[in-house]
Amino acid sequence: MLLSGNDLIEKVTNDTFVHQTWTAADQATIVLDTMFTFVQKHLAAGDLLSVETLVSGDEPIHLALETNLVNLPIRYANQLGKIVINDPEAEVNLYMYVEHPLVTHSGMRIELAASVAAYLDDPDSVNAKISEFYNRELQTINEAVLAATEMAAADDDAAK
Repeated sequence: MLLSGNDLIEKVTNDTFVHQTWTAADQATIVLDTMFTFVQKHLAAGDLLSVETLVSGDEPIHLALETNLVNLPIRYANQLGKIVINDPEAEVNLYMYVEHPLVTHSGMRIELAASVAAYLDDPDSVNAKISEFYNRELQTINEAVLAATEMAAADDDAAK
C-alpha cells in the first residue's frame, strides 16, 4: 500500500481511518486474535486503521496498531502534518504501540511491526512479532508495578 504525505494528511484530517477498540478486563483476558483478524481484513481491503485493545485496571494499558507513514500516532495530526507534508508516495507501515505510565519515561513505546505489504504477505509471522512485543511490554509494566509495590511495602515497614 502506497500513500503520499498529503494523502495521509487528508485522510487523518477527514478521519477516514477505520477505528476499533476492544476491552479486556485484565491481562489474563486479552484476546489478540480478534484484533488480528480485523486488521488483516481491513488491510487487505486497502483501509488505513487505528485499533486498540484497552486492558482495564487502575492504570489502563493501551495495546494499539496503526497504519502510518511515520512512527507517530495519528492523534498527533498537527505534528504528523508537519512531518509528511509534500512527501512523495511511500510504503504504508503498521506500527505497534503500548501506552502506560510505566512502559517508558514518556509512557509510550512505538515499534514498527511491518510494512502493510509485508503484513499481507505473511500475517502469521507479523502477528507473532506483535504478540511478542505486547508480551515483552506487559512484562516490563508488571515488573515495574511489582517493584513499586515492594518499595511501598518496604517504606511502610521502615515507618513502623
